[in-house]
Formats: sequence, C-alpha cells, structure tokens
Amino acid sequence: MHAEIDAARAPAVTVIALCFNHARFLKECLDSIAAQTFQDFQLIVMDDCSQDGSAQLIEAWLARHRPGALFIRHSRNMGLCKTLNEALVQARGEFISMIATDDAWEPDKIERQLAAVSPMSTAVAVVYSDASRMDEEGKRLEKDFIESHTPQCTRPSGHIFAELANRNFIPAMSTLIRRQALVEVGMYDEQLAYEDYDMWLRLAARFEFVYCHGVVARYRIVSTSLVRTIFANPSPHYLHTVCLICLKWLPGERLTRRQRTDWAHRLWEAAYGLYVANDRRAASCLWRAAWYGRKPYAALLALTLSMGISRNMVRRLTGRAS
Repeated sequence: MHAEIDAARAPAVTVIALCFNHARFLKECLDSIAAQTFQDFQLIVMDDCSQDGSAQLIEAWLARHRPGALFIRHSRNMGLCKTLNEALVQARGEFISMIATDDAWEPDKIERQLAAVSPMSTAVAVVYSDASRMDEEGKRLEKDFIESHTPQCTRPSGHIFAELANRNFIPAMSTLIRRQALVEVGMYDEQLAYEDYDMWLRLAARFEFVYCHGVVARYRIVSTSLVRTIFANPSPHYLHTVCLICLKWLPGERLTRRQRTDWAHRLWEAAYGLYVANDRRAASCLWRAAWYGRKPYAALLALTLSMGISRNMVRRLTGRAS
C-alpha cells in the first residue's frame, strides 16, 4: 500500500513518469514506483500522445494503485522538453525524480538519494547514481550506464562541469534534482530534441553534483529509444539540437582549449549533417562552425546556401556528383 499524501502539504519529492508508446513496459515501471521504500512523493504521469494503448493502461493502473496521482494526456505529440516543463509547473516536491516508463527503479532509489542530499546545502542541485542496462526482454547487459558512456568510468562529485563537457555520463532516470535549481536555470529548453545533456551542463555551471554510490535504476534499450533512433540515425532536429547546445558554450570561457576544439568539431559535424539533409538551418550553423572551428570549407558551404545555391549544384560544381 502507498502512503496517502496530504494535499495541503508539499511532499518531499515529485516523481514524473514520461510515457510515449511504452505499453509493453508500463506495468514494470509503474510497479517500481509504487514499490519505493520512501512514499512521501507526488506522482505525475505524462503521456505524450501514445498510439499503442498506453494511456488506457495508465488510467487503469492509477485507478487501482495511485488514484490521487495527476495524469496528463496529450492529444498531439509535444516533445520531451515541453512535456517535462508542463509537468514541472504542476510539481510540488522540493526534489524531482524523473523516469521514462520503459525504464524501472530499484525499491530504495528515492530513499537512498534523498538521504544523500538532505544533509547538504542548496549548492547541491543533483544527486546521481548508476543504472544497469537491459534489453527489450529485461536481460541485463554487460556494462552499466556510466561505464558504457565514459572510458574512465569516473563518478565525480562537486563542480563537475569540466567532466560533463567531455561527455554525458549521467543517467537521467537515476537522478534526484532540486526543483528550485531547475527553475533558476530556466527549466528545459523547448527548442531541443533531447533534454538531459543541456540541463546537466546548465546546472553544473551553477551548482554542485553528488554521486550516490550504487545502481538505483534499470535503463532499457529498445528499438524505439533515443539511442536506437535519433542518436544512431541523426535527424535534422537532433543535429540542430547539437548545434544549439554547442553554441551555448563555445562563446564563453567555461570550456578548456581542448574542449573548445572538440566542441567546434561537434558543431561542424552537426552543421554539415544539416547541409547534407538540405535543412534550411544549415547556413547559419555552418557560418558559426567556420568561425569557431576555422573551417574555410564550412564558410564556403554557408555562403553558397545563403546565395540560394542548392546542395546538388554545389556537388556538381565541386565534382562530387555521383
């Protein structure tokens, strides 16, 4: 049984569960939320216009197990960042813990992380832990999340912007975030295709992170996940997101010289991907890639696009037509 939350009193934690076509995995995720050893939490479930019957499954589960939860169902797909911001407006907890409904938590996830953050000052914005990785059938994969995302397998605490600028190694479903910190950095950027890396960088630029030892979640890799879709086969929206994130940090002083070189290369690759895709945003991104990466070819491509010369014409002029 779950503890009833007094509607007049703010709970310690708000749990936000995000669903998009996760019908196969919903019960496992929602059951793992209900099984938490710490029960003083508000539950918000968001369905971003699923087409597989997920919404009906959510309604039935909530009626049986958590009738006081807030369920918001979209009639059209709004995207991850906009959906998260909508949920955060409804959140009342001091801390936020988010999970996609194809993932699952270990029973003591919230309790362990709340114990780790409670004695600390408001300078700490995020407590994070590791997550095991599993396939669609729930079989555990060889490497856990952090090891699979960073060769050094480091788990730093404190001011970790420099480490995050090298790569994103924090599993979003294994975090506990101070809600006020999210508000102070401006919530999620709704221009972006994915939410976590941009948010970690913005939070790390102003606040501290703390690593809480151990595995507290199970991260599922499925055929429709970001890893298998937009990350593996980048769409223009994903590529433009990479450009936007790069352009937030390249003009400033937070990146080391080596990181600036790496980020300028990331910007160039994403901008060139937009050019290959004939995306109208390619020209402006290529200009910036030329500026930060000192790439004359990027400037040439940007110039031709701004003059209305098509990609196919450029290929013919440079002898690259197949």
